[in-house]
Amino acid sequence: MNPLTTVLIVVSVCAIIGAIVAIVAWRKADVRATRLRDVNRELSGQLTQAYELPQVASRLGVLNHVAMVFNPAKAAADQARPLVTQACALFGLPEPKFYETDPDDSGYAATQRAVKDGAQLVVIAGGDGTVRAAAKVLYNTDVQMGIIPTGTGNLLARNLNLPINDVHSCISIAFNGQSRAVDVVSLDMLHDDDTWDNQVSVVIAGAGYDAQIMHSTSDRLKAAAGWLAYTEAGVRHLRGKRHSVTVSSDGKEPKRYRVRSAMIANCGYLTGGINMIPDAVIDDGLLDVALLDPRHLVDWIQVASATLTAKRKSPRVTTFQARTCRMVFEEPLVAQIDGDPIPKIKEVKATTIPLSLRVRVPVELSTEQK
Repeated sequence: MNPLTTVLIVVSVCAIIGAIVAIVAWRKADVRATRLRDVNRELSGQLTQAYELPQVASRLGVLNHVAMVFNPAKAAADQARPLVTQACALFGLPEPKFYETDPDDSGYAATQRAVKDGAQLVVIAGGDGTVRAAAKVLYNTDVQMGIIPTGTGNLLARNLNLPINDVHSCISIAFNGQSRAVDVVSLDMLHDDDTWDNQVSVVIAGAGYDAQIMHSTSDRLKAAAGWLAYTEAGVRHLRGKRHSVTVSSDGKEPKRYRVRSAMIANCGYLTGGINMIPDAVIDDGLLDVALLDPRHLVDWIQVASATLTAKRKSPRVTTFQARTCRMVFEEPLVAQIDGDPIPKIKEVKATTIPLSLRVRVPVELSTEQK
């Protein structure tokens, strides 16, 4: 082999090796570029999603300005505060504002401040008293209510199928649930000292036996036994006299009744699975009047069994529906609104305010989703 051929072979081999090295380098560079493009695309997508979180929240019905009104005496409120803040961050919303209740005001003033500060969703962490106080501010407004039930009865939460004792789920419903318009009952009450005031009810208001239970149940026992504490007071007051009340509704002729308890209901479920007034529906634009007239133990057993059986009615309970109702008591009676004891009343005028309060509730599944 002559020297020229040798040189040509060496050059050719070097060229082939160079080409192979170039191809390998090009392939590696192409892979790196592809990976870089993928990373950039993924990062860009993440950033786009982050910037679009408020729009996503809007499409889900999450409101931009969130406030939380809470009872600081309830341990669950301490758990709820950071979770509400975290939920706002997750949806790209401004940080929530927090408003404490106090012993002299169960939530009315705090909710007023929240609305004045621009809240669109007010999450209530408290019992029935706090929920009712907030409802008095929020009804007939566009501001929605979320509920984290932390009380003993949690009556509105039960009637709306909210999970009791599950803070995480209730916060999720407040942000991810749907808005449901429910009725509110306006109550003008004449007290024993001849003063009038206006209250609202979202569950049941009453005078007589039911109110005696609320007035005499020990707070210490409620803290220890929960809603079961009411049964002790119920048994203690089982024996008692009936009272005279004159009832008129929707402008009809007044009628006089003898009762142990007179109630005006917006919805019917109480604690312990008791459906006190089966016909009461929270968004039908009607209030339900229930007049209980048990005279002895057998009658009470009949009344109690009817509340535990769907659609069964006791002959010792008179019920009817109306848009307005007036009750005049022959003697002042202790009263309660949604489980909160209030001073004795002589008279009450009730009017339903249809679909006036918007509450966040679990999303209802369609037939296809079930």
